[in-house]
Amino acid sequence: MTRPLMEKTPGQGWGLDRSFHVADTSTWFNGRVRVISSLTTAEAPDGSGEAIPQWHISVTECGKRPSGRVVRRALRAFGMADAEEDNHHPGNARHFFKPVDSKRRVSCECKATEMVVKEPDGYTWTNPTEGPYRGCELARLIGKTCSIHDGGEL
Repeated sequence: MTRPLMEKTPGQGWGLDRSFHVADTSTWFNGRVRVISSLTTAEAPDGSGEAIPQWHISVTECGKRPSGRVVRRALRAFGMADAEEDNHHPGNARHFFKPVDSKRRVSCECKATEMVVKEPDGYTWTNPTEGPYRGCELARLIGKTCSIHDGGEL
């Protein structure tokens, strides 16, 4: 019998946060590290516009961007060591995607077609060349100023 497709779950040493669990999404913790794991349908990284099933994990450490060491440990625990980092905003988590179909695992075209923003701490994310600047949008949502534009528009 085939096991149903679901979000990635970690190996030993991780606890499940039972206060947040919805279909195909779960939250895990290990010390100061939190991971949200989901099975989502998202645009294929090849730019075809087709929505395909992908595993996605987001990693934070004490509500802040995690170090490379922490990320590598989380990726290994969730079987996502070969996932692609693909951040689309300047938030406090680092996001990793892995198409379920191994033939669809290519670099995300957004890194070639969108503006790549590199923040002072080295964190990178992409923003469309047309439309609103995601950093300013996020800043307004959380009541802060944009780290790049001091709350202004691009």
